[in-house]
Amino acid sequence: MAAIKSLIGAGWLKDSDDNFQSLASLAGFHITKFTFDSAANDAGSTPASNKTVAAHPMAVTIPDNAIVIGGHVDVIAAVTSDGSATIAIHLVNANDLFSATSGAKANLTLAAQKPMATWTTPIKLEEEKAVTVTVGTAALTAGKLDGYILWMEGA
Repeated sequence: MAAIKSLIGAGWLKDSDDNFQSLASLAGFHITKFTFDSAANDAGSTPASNKTVAAHPMAVTIPDNAIVIGGHVDVIAAVTSDGSATIAIHLVNANDLFSATSGAKANLTLAAQKPMATWTTPIKLEEEKAVTVTVGTAALTAGKLDGYILWMEGA
């Protein structure tokens, strides 16, 4: 493991840069955060309420050639609905990150931590993709979640 230099006195800026350079083994690994808030509108060309039953593009994208290897959902405000609402999260295909089964309203209670899909097969993107959250079955009355997508740079 690389030795981290102490950041004291003269030369601290160079020492700081040297520290980042010594962590090169982490280069190419990324975590992208997005927030889905039922009280807001999506990032579509004609923004729609995130409460509606529809696919809602987020303002966050994952780049071309990224290899998505994991992620999780942190429920900030419980997902509620007058029906049996579901939430799915995807990049390429429906449910590829977080399925509607995992995203059933009963599973998305306050402070719940939910893993994204089981990563037996990572997803390699062939083009930049927006994170999309799909509300299914019934409209939402409330809910907010932060999602964290883990990916690394591919060629």
